[in-house]
Order: sequence, then C-alpha cells, then structure tokens
Amino acid sequence: MIKVGSQGSISFYFKGLLICSFPLTKKKTKEYYFSQGNSLIIDGMRNKHNIKKLISVFTLYCNSIYIRKRDKKPIYASDLKIFMHSITALMKLEIVENDSQNGYLIMPKKKLSKKKI
Repeated sequence: MIKVGSQGSISFYFKGLLICSFPLTKKKTKEYYFSQGNSLIIDGMRNKHNIKKLISVFTLYCNSIYIRKRDKKPIYASDLKIFMHSITALMKLEIVENDSQNGYLIMPKKKLSKKKI
C-alpha cells in the first residue's frame, strides 16, 4: 500500500521490488527519513559495533524483508519502518546506490487541474 501525505510519498525498493512507502509532509521530508538511517548508524557506533557488523546486520535485515515480501508473507508495519531505517543507513554508508533496482523514489502529490467553465 502506498501511503500519500500532503507533499506526496517516498517509496523504498530493494532488488527491484517495492517494499514500503511512507508519506511526505512538511515535517516528514526526505531528509527526515534519511536522518533516521543516520541515527541508526550513530546508535550502533555508540554501542561499540564496528561498521562491518552494522553493514552485515542492515543487509541481512533488508534481505529477510525482501524474501518475506517476495513470498507474499505478512510483514508488520514496525518491520517496514526498520527496513526503511536499514536501507537509508546502507545508502548513507554508500553500500546501496539509488538506482532502478535499489533505493528510493519520491512521488510528488498529483496536482488537480482546475477546469474553467
């Protein structure tokens, strides 16, 4: 399900499959969602985890959610939020690039044209 806010939506893809979508509003911008991934990296470093371990955990989580989505198994909303945190962290660490297979897509809200009578 694609969730649309007042400014549109941001959708996250992994291995060419749409995994989740979040609304964009004036407060929840693209930068807001990417700051979540940055916070995840910082928290991991504060808890004495090295970068290699963080990368492997984020990648493993993204792969497990991808498999659940591909197999059409149920996924909780909280799992999708953690996926979004993980994939934005991987993009921040430049492990995952924003391309046609992985990354995100911003879809602005469609503006309705006013018909003149």
